[in-house]
This record gives sequence, C-alpha cells and structure tokens, in this order.
Amino acid sequence: MRAFTTIATLVSAISVAVGAAPVAEGSLVGDLGELIAEPLMIYFQAGSGQLMTTVPGGTTEEETKRTTASSASASASTSTTIISATTSSTVISTSVAVETSASTYTTEEVVQTSSSATEPVHEEEKEEVPVSSNGSIPDGQGNDFNTPSGAIRFPWNYGNGDHVVPLTPSSKNGGWAMSPDQLCKSNSWCPYACSPGYYSAQWDTTAVLYNGDRSMNGGLYADSKGQLSKPFPERAFCEPGMMNAGIKNTLGKSVSACQTVYPGNEAMIIPSVVQPGTTEQLNVVPNTYWLGTSSQFYVNLAGSTAEQCVWGNSDKPVGNWGPYIFGGGQGKDGNTYISVQFNPLYHSAGFDISAAYNVNIECVTGKCNFPEGGQCRCEKGVCSVSNGCTVTLGQGASANFVLY
Repeated sequence: MRAFTTIATLVSAISVAVGAAPVAEGSLVGDLGELIAEPLMIYFQAGSGQLMTTVPGGTTEEETKRTTASSASASASTSTTIISATTSSTVISTSVAVETSASTYTTEEVVQTSSSATEPVHEEEKEEVPVSSNGSIPDGQGNDFNTPSGAIRFPWNYGNGDHVVPLTPSSKNGGWAMSPDQLCKSNSWCPYACSPGYYSAQWDTTAVLYNGDRSMNGGLYADSKGQLSKPFPERAFCEPGMMNAGIKNTLGKSVSACQTVYPGNEAMIIPSVVQPGTTEQLNVVPNTYWLGTSSQFYVNLAGSTAEQCVWGNSDKPVGNWGPYIFGGGQGKDGNTYISVQFNPLYHSAGFDISAAYNVNIECVTGKCNFPEGGQCRCEKGVCSVSNGCTVTLGQGASANFVLY
C-alpha cells in the first residue's frame, strides 16, 4: 500500500524510436479523469527502443488498473523488459537522531543557498563545509538543518564534494529529498537529491517492480537504531548522468525544471534552475539506473525558482501543473532518448497559453535523429508531434532544450 496519495499528471506515450510512427492523438484508453491524478513514469520497451510513459504507484487495485490502462494504450504488442539488480546491504556508517533547534534559514535564504549549491566553496568556508566523504556517510554535524525529535539528521552540508544537494533544510524533512512535512525516521528509506547532471546511485536492491510496494525505497536506509546504510557500498552517492542534454535559457528570466524523486514519493522537488542566457545540465540517467526507468522533469514558467518545485493545483501553475514536461534516459541500445510535451494539466486548467514560452530540441554535437518533419518543438501550446515528441541521440551526440 502506498504511503502517499499523489496528485500529478498523466502524460500519454511518446514516439521515440527512429522511424516509429508517432502515437496518434486520442490513443489513450480508459477514463482520462480517472488516470490524470497519477504521476507518469518513463521506461523503455524491449525490442522497439521506445521511451514509453505509464503511471507508477502502489499495488492497490485502483492503481494497478491505472498502470495497466496507461501501459496498454502506449503499446499493445510489445513486452516490457525491466533491469533489476541485487546485492547485499552493508552498514558502513552511523547517524543517530538528535534534537536541535530549528534552522534560522528564511525561505529566501534557503532558495538562494540552494541555487548556489554547486558553486565552488570559498576558501574561508572550507573548515565548516565537508568536502568529500570518500564513500562513507558523513555525520551531519557540520550543518544546522532542522532535525525534529525522532528524525535522522541529514548527513551533508551545502557545497559538499559528493554532489548531494540539501532540499528545504528548515522544514521537517531537514534536507532529505522528501516532502517538507515528511521525516526521515528509523526503519525507513530516506532519499536525497543530487546536483544538476548527477543522479542518486543508491536504492533498495530488493525492488523488482517499478510500480510495486518498494517503489518509494530510494536513497539510504535507516535501521531500527537510526543507523544509515548504503545499499551499494562500492558506488558514489551521486554519479554523473549521461551529460548529453541540457536546458538552454534564452529568455530574460530564470526557469526551474523540477525532477521527480523516483524511487521515492514521486514529488517534483529536485530543482535545476537555469538563469537567463545560460545552459544547465539535466540529469539524464544511464540504462543501469533503477529498474531501467528514466528521468522526468516538470518545467515551470519564466521567472520561476527552486521555490516552484512543489505540488501545484488547478489554481497554481507550478510543479506538476507547470507548462512543460521533459523526459530523458538511455535505452538498452546505448542511444539516449529525450522528449518534450506540453503539459495537458496546464492546458485543461485554462492557464494562459501565451504566458508559456516555446521549446525546441536543438542538436549540439553528433548525430541526432528527429521525428518525421525533422524537428521537435512546442510553440503556443502545440507540439510538432501530437502528444509531444522525442529525439534520439546517438552515442557521442548531445542536445539542448532551447527555451525561447
């Protein structure tokens, strides 16, 4: 049974493989009103090389029906191959819950600090900020993040050499990649976020279904004594993604792309903020990532910051109600697939289409295969391929999502 009831978006399947016919508009089966409340998950289909979308979640009858309907609408004739990995879990460090006073960060300070999390550490800060853990779990004593009674302290501080980024450290989550009112507690999994271009390389090794009851088990495990363990001791906490896709912002204001925590609670809370006139790497994961799944981003309106990487609603066009959805990941064939879609929730809620910028996927280096028509772009709420489009990046190729 899922621990949370989510409110995200259903995104229809996107044509991926070169030469594959784009999915026809209206091909989804089932009741859209029933399906649209669940977040989508992107995965690859064996044989076709297609990047598909489906609804992840728990194991209740209703959620199973939703996942089945979404998957069936994407393809009725192709089987799904899922990568799984098993290894033993080893406790390599401890972190004990302690009581501290609430952090004195204001909201503005948290956002500002988060946006500079990947900047070089100034010389005078080196004594207070841990640099690299060398694979062991830090003790968290270098930070003053909120750690409520009974919670496990977040191990890292800002500017660490592990590429771990604290999220809303003054809230109850205290830096973990969890909802602000959610605690990292004993006998539970506690996800963490990584800087743009990097992905969390730790998760429950016993999970075998991307929509099963262990789909929330990402990050580190806290046992009954509050000891944190690293499921893959030989791996870094954050590892470089494909490093072949970014967001190029040609607008006059910043834009935040909000990655979902998966495995985790699927909240779109991991920010990549792209300043005007700059390009920021996206975390496009390799095909060895958790159960063969890929990355998903909800992209906010111009003028957004990390603060808008939260659950939205029909009155608030942020997070899962933002104007765009980006996806990306490496297929088993070694190619990388990146996609863009205009968010149907943004459109159905009646938000101003003219307020949304345009997006064009632009090949930067190497061989990029585009859909029929030779382009993949969305302008004024309409994409060059119905329900969104996908570009295939050959090995060594790179591309940008250009915002204009």
